[in-house]
Amino acid sequence: MPSDVAAMLMEDRALELILKDRTFRELTPREKLIVAYYHLEGLRQLNGGYLASPHKGEKSGDRYNVFWLRDIMYATYANEYIGAYDKMIESYRLILRIFLKYKNKICAGARKRHYLGSCASEVIHARIHPVTLEEITDDWGHHQLDIFGLFLYKTGDLIKKGHNPITTDQTETLLFLRDIVLYLTTVRWHSDPDFGVWEEGPERHSSSIGAVLAGLTMWHDDGYYDSKYKNKVEIHHIVPIPEEFIETGRAALKEILPRESESRAYDFVQLSLIWPYNIIKREDAMRIVKNIEDNLVREKGVIRYPGDLYYSSNQEHPFGNEAQWPLGFAWLSIAFSKLAIRQMRTGDISDIPKDLIEKSEMYLDRLESVMTDDGRVPELYIAGGRNSNIPLAWAQSLYVVARQSLNWLYEKLEM
Repeated sequence: MPSDVAAMLMEDRALELILKDRTFRELTPREKLIVAYYHLEGLRQLNGGYLASPHKGEKSGDRYNVFWLRDIMYATYANEYIGAYDKMIESYRLILRIFLKYKNKICAGARKRHYLGSCASEVIHARIHPVTLEEITDDWGHHQLDIFGLFLYKTGDLIKKGHNPITTDQTETLLFLRDIVLYLTTVRWHSDPDFGVWEEGPERHSSSIGAVLAGLTMWHDDGYYDSKYKNKVEIHHIVPIPEEFIETGRAALKEILPRESESRAYDFVQLSLIWPYNIIKREDAMRIVKNIEDNLVREKGVIRYPGDLYYSSNQEHPFGNEAQWPLGFAWLSIAFSKLAIRQMRTGDISDIPKDLIEKSEMYLDRLESVMTDDGRVPELYIAGGRNSNIPLAWAQSLYVVARQSLNWLYEKLEM
C-alpha cells in the first residue's frame, strides 16, 4: 500500500470523505481495501496485538475486547498483504512474549506423556488480557495444537522471506522454539485429541494436525515449501525436525481426511489446510471446498459445521439453525484464488482456471454483501441479524487477504 494511503489511514476525516454519500459496496476496489484496513487498525493495540472485537460484553455475550492468540496471528496477516511487514513482525513478537511468559507450562507439558485436559496447568490459555498479558479464563478447552502450528509455520515463513520475527542470537528464544516442538511431539499431536480452532472437543481434528504438520514441515525445510521463496534461506539448523515427525504427521492427516473429526464430516476451518498452509494435495483440497460449498454455505455466511450450537437460534434443534459466519466467505474466496494461482504455476499458463477465479470473485462479492455499510465484517448472523462482535478482527483481516489475493491473481494474468 503506498505511503500516502497509509498516511491517510491515520485520519478519521479520510474515512468520512471516502464514504461520503456512498456505501462500502459502492467504493472502488482500492477504496474498499483502505476502508477495510482502517477498521482493522482500530483494533490494533500499541503492543502489536489485536482485540478480537470492540465488544465489551455489557448487554449480551462474552467480552471480546481481549486477545485471542490465534486471532492475533490471523488478524496481522493483512499487514503482509499490504506490505506492512514491520507490523506483522511486531505482532508475532508479542505472541512469542506471551509464550515465553508461560514457558513453565510448555516445559511442564513437555514432561508429560499423556493427553492434556481442557484446563490443565500445562496448557497456555487462548484468551489473554490485552495490557497485562495475564490469562483470563479456564472455562473451556485450551489445549489447541493449531496455535503452535500456526506460530511455527508463519515464523519460519517470515524468516525465509527476510523478515525475522525472532531474535536468533538469544539462546533462550531458540531453546524455547525447541521446547515447543518437544511439547507437540510429547503430547502426540498426530494421534491425541485437542480442542481445535473452535475450542470444542476433545477430538482429533484434521485442521489441528495439518497446522502442526505445516509448522514442522516449514522448519524441517525438506523442499516442500521451497517454490514459495525467491531465495533459499535454510532454517532447519535452528530448530531440527526429524523426518520421522513429518512422515508420521502426513500419515495421520491422510488417515483422517476428508473429515475434520470423528463427529464432523466437514468444517469450514479445514480451509486452513489450503490457506495458509497449502499442506494437502489438490484432490483433497477440491474435495474439501466441495464439501463446504455443498453442505455449509448459507445466505449470509458459512456455518462452521452442521449442528453448531454457538449462537444457534434454537439450542434444542440446532440443525438448520446454525450461526452463519461471513468469515467463511472470505476464506472460500482466498482458497479459490490460491488454488487458481497454484494451477497456473504448475500447468500451462495459457490454461486459465476461469472457474476457480469466478468462485473467488463470487465469494468476495457475497462477503461484501453482508458487511456493514461502512465496511466492517461481523462475526456472524443468526435469525437474520448480526451479533455484537463487529468487526471481528481476523475476519476483517481475511477480507484484506481475499481482495489482495485476487489482485495478485489479476496481475499474474496480465503478465
